[in-house]
Amino acid sequence: MQIAGVYVDIVRFLHANQTGLVDARELEKAQITQTVNSVLPGSNVYLKGTTGVDTWRMEFARAFAEAGISDFGPKFTLADALMTIHGRPGRAATELTLSKCPNCDSVGMPSQTVTIKGGTCSEPLCGASLHATDVLRIYEEYTKDGENIRTLNLSMNIAERLLLVSYIDGFYRHSPYRLSQGLFITDGPLAVYGATAPMKSGFLRYWEQLCADLEARDLAPPLLVGIEKRGNFADHAHAIHSHIPNGHVMMLDTPYINEYINNERPDHFYGKDEFYGRRFFYKTTTGEMLVVTVPRVPGGRPYEKPQPLFNGSFKRLAAEDYASYPTLRVTLETLDLLQTRLYPNAVIPVALAHSASSLPLGTGRSVLTLLAQQSLGMPQDSISLSRFKPQRYGQR
Repeated sequence: MQIAGVYVDIVRFLHANQTGLVDARELEKAQITQTVNSVLPGSNVYLKGTTGVDTWRMEFARAFAEAGISDFGPKFTLADALMTIHGRPGRAATELTLSKCPNCDSVGMPSQTVTIKGGTCSEPLCGASLHATDVLRIYEEYTKDGENIRTLNLSMNIAERLLLVSYIDGFYRHSPYRLSQGLFITDGPLAVYGATAPMKSGFLRYWEQLCADLEARDLAPPLLVGIEKRGNFADHAHAIHSHIPNGHVMMLDTPYINEYINNERPDHFYGKDEFYGRRFFYKTTTGEMLVVTVPRVPGGRPYEKPQPLFNGSFKRLAAEDYASYPTLRVTLETLDLLQTRLYPNAVIPVALAHSASSLPLGTGRSVLTLLAQQSLGMPQDSISLSRFKPQRYGQR
């Protein structure tokens, strides 16, 4: 898997177009790209003497312990970010408590704790090795047969969210003022799914503590937004785009979501387990439709359980009040400045991150094959290696 973070100097970026033509050199100087990559096994690769699911757990823990960024000094790994959302801004937790042992399924034992370096099951008859990444419980999605695409997708999703935490916490530790001046964009909604859904509480808690700490320093919270381009909400946004004027935002209350998008009962508690931000539809000043997710400030659940009234309608909840999202307006105005015509309904920082994290099909396949073979200690493909030998024009 490969994910990327792109830092864009917005002021410099906007000044790259001063004469009616964009200066590509200035655009290049306005951005800094950081990629994070690692190798994860599918269902047919095993460490010697280890089961498939335990191989997955060990390799997943290794990947998070090795992948990270060095923009703020010593390497800050995805495992460090995982410990941080279980601690508080600028101070990672020293240990995590697991809900159960992945090996013996012992539940409710308060001594089932791990550090960033791992631990051991406290059940005397088990004694299995535990990893900090076991708290994500992605191993529960592992299957012996098949490609484990869902397992890999969940890993990618949580890695992207933790990379975002790495940058936010890095700015918090080194320059809180710069943090408060930043706009942080993630590809996809501010949400975690499946086995990782319990991490929503960690992200919510971290965000609330961050806002409180910055307010104590008389600093504004950073702008945080997720942008999604596909799925039910993107489809619905495109279906109703003619009803939303340019430059306007639409908040979707929970009964509306249940009736028109998810086909659920009006009182269904949508977003209970996954979201740490709320979705909005925004039609830009140029008529593009953006599906964005924005957190509440200074904190709180972005979705609440619907409360029916005696007349059949529903009470307006605090999570559905625009006042709970004071950063929404400036966030959307900034996104309006960063639109791109390269892709429909896209903004430039996300497009740059996609470009940085993607690999050309032919070369990418060979590079990933070699990376997997090297990481797993397998014989390397001599044909793939020959593709990367230095060559000159006119030679074969």
